[in-house]
Amino acid sequence: MTEKSTYVFLCDSKKIETGKEATFEVNDREVLVCRSDKGELFAVENRCPHANENLSGGRFRGGYYACPHHGARFELSTGKSMTNLSTKPLICFDIRENGGKIEIIVPKKEKKKFVPGGAPPGFGPM
Repeated sequence: MTEKSTYVFLCDSKKIETGKEATFEVNDREVLVCRSDKGELFAVENRCPHANENLSGGRFRGGYYACPHHGARFELSTGKSMTNLSTKPLICFDIRENGGKIEIIVPKKEKKKFVPGGAPPGFGPM
């Protein structure tokens, strides 16, 4: 049986003003939420896949976010890396505004079990 994803309350809409960002802890994950100058909301895991450091505190402009550590730039709507510094995308979460409240879906982080020896997952016979 799979767990159904549902939106949960994050904060009141007025907490994140236009052009601003805030971080939250949801399901043991740190989430960076940004509101664009056009009022769009974006939610991503607050980890730069290039530097493995907090992403918050970087430059946020026009739907793109630049990491404060090395300048790696990402598209917030897809997580796609826009520079050669990172080949990995940001982890994006579904977010919406509903009746003056911001709601989000953040799945619990999967813990990967390490098995010594053998091939990495996806390799070898099925």
